[in-house]
Amino acid sequence: MRAPKITVSLILLVLSQFSFADMLVSDEASFKQKYFDNFNRTVESAKNMVVNAAQLKAIGDTAQMGVDAINNGFANTTARLDKGKEERQNLEHLERVQPAKDACDTLAVSVGLNDAECAEADQIDRKATERAARYSAATGGGMMNKGEEVSVQDINSVNTKIAAEIIDKCAKLDGKCQDPKLWLTSSALTADEYRALQLQNDLAAGSQIAVPHVTSLLPGSPEYAHAVVEDVRIENAREQARSSLEAIQIAQHGTITGSGTRAPGRVELYDDFDDKHIGSKEWICAVTNSCTDNYVPPAEAQRRAAELKAVATSLALDQYKSDLRREALLQSALLNEVNKAAPTIREVTQ
Repeated sequence: MRAPKITVSLILLVLSQFSFADMLVSDEASFKQKYFDNFNRTVESAKNMVVNAAQLKAIGDTAQMGVDAINNGFANTTARLDKGKEERQNLEHLERVQPAKDACDTLAVSVGLNDAECAEADQIDRKATERAARYSAATGGGMMNKGEEVSVQDINSVNTKIAAEIIDKCAKLDGKCQDPKLWLTSSALTADEYRALQLQNDLAAGSQIAVPHVTSLLPGSPEYAHAVVEDVRIENAREQARSSLEAIQIAQHGTITGSGTRAPGRVELYDDFDDKHIGSKEWICAVTNSCTDNYVPPAEAQRRAAELKAVATSLALDQYKSDLRREALLQSALLNEVNKAAPTIREVTQ
């Protein structure tokens, strides 16, 4: 009884499967529709994959471009900073190597002071040479007297000649010899005023010669030797004072050149330098950078400060020299007072 049941069941199962397959194959339209649907989804999926891949690539490229842009930005910034540093260094180097704008003024005063110093020594020596004959007469021939005697008549003749020369020179200067303000003026003198001041210095030192102590004394005697020493001492003191007046005039008013023109002196050169610098509004604006139209770099300001120190040092040295001359004159005057209190050779021998 069981065998037939199993057989029938298997037959029914096989028959049912064949009828399922026949049904699927026989629905062609449905099959094709499903096929095309699957194909469209496949294409869409491929497109989505391409789009997604493109998006991913775009994102990657964008990120790479961002990185490159940042790198380029840093590189450009670094290059610009380096370029800026280079330009700044070039400007600083240019500022350091350029001379100060007022260097010519400093050079001019330096050259002028050197020329004035040479002219001063030359003129003092020339004036001393011009007074050599007067000196010899006032000392009776001096310590190098070779036996020439100076008489009272000789002294009178020399004094007359000196007086005539002074009057003749002053007559050509239109009364400037009688203008004592020339001693006190701080303005530049003309050539005639300069010569008139020289003559006033001669008059102040004493143009007339006193009869020497050696006059009428026997050469070679002790009295004669003492008298020669006394005459030389007195005349040396006079020449020292006269040369000091000449030095003061030269320092303040310069010298007279060979062509007859006046060259500026030390005081005039210093004063001119001061007017162009410390006394100049433009210069003050420059060194303080307080004016917008006149900028001075730090390096140039340092050079200008060095220039001022150099001129100030030169001025301090000239002041020191002047103090030494004044001290020498004071000591000479003191010694003269001491010598006046001592008895002279004539008083000792009487």
